[in-house]
This record gives sequence, structure tokens and C-alpha cells, in this order.
Amino acid sequence: MQNFDNRNDLCFSFPESWKLDHEHSIENTDSVSVVSPEGSFWCVRRELYETTNAAVLEQAIVAMREVYPELEIENVVDLVAGEKLIGIDMHFLCLDLTGTASVRIWETTAAKYVIFSQAEDNQFEQLKQIFTAITTSLMSNRKS
Repeated sequence: MQNFDNRNDLCFSFPESWKLDHEHSIENTDSVSVVSPEGSFWCVRRELYETTNAAVLEQAIVAMREVYPELEIENVVDLVAGEKLIGIDMHFLCLDLTGTASVRIWETTAAKYVIFSQAEDNQFEQLKQIFTAITTSLMSNRKS
């Protein structure tokens, strides 16, 4: 496993075969992305503004609908590392492939984190375990 630590509050582990998206992931940043060899990705962003959870999710839906007008939305609640993460799964069609993008919100007493992951549906179930493992490592490694 590789580790990312922005020396602030984002610290997590991710698979050796995945790459850090250097364009969007640097030390002392509030957003980090990692990409699988197949192009699927996981991203976390510390929400810097006091935006409501509903507004955060709506922003994601609006952005995705600009690219995928036929987007289907599913409200979800996941239990990760003993904590509830609210969010949405967005199902879309791109050319002849179907995909799923997930947005989850994790709130602590100090901050709110928006976790986004995306993969083609034929890989999503397998990658969901990896996405959850990365999220779990973030939650367990968060510095107080």
C-alpha cells in the first residue's frame, strides 16, 4: 500500500498500482485524488465552507447532469468504520458503457469531507471494496 499525507488532516492508504493525481493532489491541499490503472478514481475534498449536506450533494448532481443528462440518482447511507456516511449514487451512460459515481459526506467535529468515487459498472462492485478501504484508512488516520 502507498500512503498520502498532506501534513494537515488528509492521510490515507491506497493500492500500490494506483497513482496519485498530481494535478489535483499536493501537500497542504484540501483535495486529493487517486486513480486506478483502469481509470476509476477516488477523491476526497475537505469542505472549506459551511455548505449544507443537501447543497453539497446537489452541486455534485448538477455537475454530473451537465455531462450525463440521463443521470439516475439513488440516496444512500453507508456505515464505514462505525460511522454513518450520507450520500448518493449516480448511475450514468457514457457511449456504450454504464458507470456509477458515488458521493459520500463524512462529518467530524472539526470538518466536513466529501468523498467521490467513480468506476464503470462492470468493475464497480470489485472496486467498491477498494474505495471503502481507502475511505476507512482516511477516517482512521485523520489527525485531530
